[in-house]
Amino acid sequence: MKKAIIIGSTSGIGLALGCKLLTEGWQVGFTGRRAGILEEISVRYSGAAFTEKLDVTNSDMPEKIIGTLIDKMEGCDLIVVSSGVGHINSELVIAPELATIDVNVVGFTHVALAAAKYFISQGHGHLVVISSIAANRGDSGAPAYGATKAYQSTYAQALRKVTAKSSPSITVTDIQPGFVDTEMVQGDVFWLQSIDKATNQIFMAINRRCRKVYITRRWRFIAWFMRHMPDFIWHKL
Repeated sequence: MKKAIIIGSTSGIGLALGCKLLTEGWQVGFTGRRAGILEEISVRYSGAAFTEKLDVTNSDMPEKIIGTLIDKMEGCDLIVVSSGVGHINSELVIAPELATIDVNVVGFTHVALAAAKYFISQGHGHLVVISSIAANRGDSGAPAYGATKAYQSTYAQALRKVTAKSSPSITVTDIQPGFVDTEMVQGDVFWLQSIDKATNQIFMAINRRCRKVYITRRWRFIAWFMRHMPDFIWHKL
């Protein structure tokens, strides 16, 4: 039986992906800050789901919690880093920017490093980073969010190079979703995709051990335009 741990799986994509993996016969370790959701998961999927409360901003917790879940599950094949926050902050208030950095950069780094080191030690595994289409270019609406997602995407590239030197049996995947119908999406947006459709495509990307994938697939065109659009056009959007 395949075994996965999802960091940040008490809401949104992380929760939906964890439930998808369970229905596909995986054992899944769920982590997050919402103790009530973790309790519900533990009761509903008794025997297949393992839970541990985790706040990634507590630097002493990530490696310890991942190790605890690995011990409970007697191994791990896949670790998905899905924890993240974002704030609309066009007025450039400092507090939301720092809160975003705390979770999406500092907390993310603790988790990603712990996962990479574990897979290097066992010689195989799959690390999946849920970054964002926002990683492709800085935007005025949520400056720290796009910047931190770019950090995550680039960090995934770096870990891919590090792990390649250790073992060809370690895969690092960067998942870049567009707008997914979760509580994180704020306001009216275009091409809003259902959580089920996004989760199914992420699951397929995991099975194919892709290096980088846009969710849904048509967002790859938006990513290209974001990277190549001249500044004088981008700044008017």
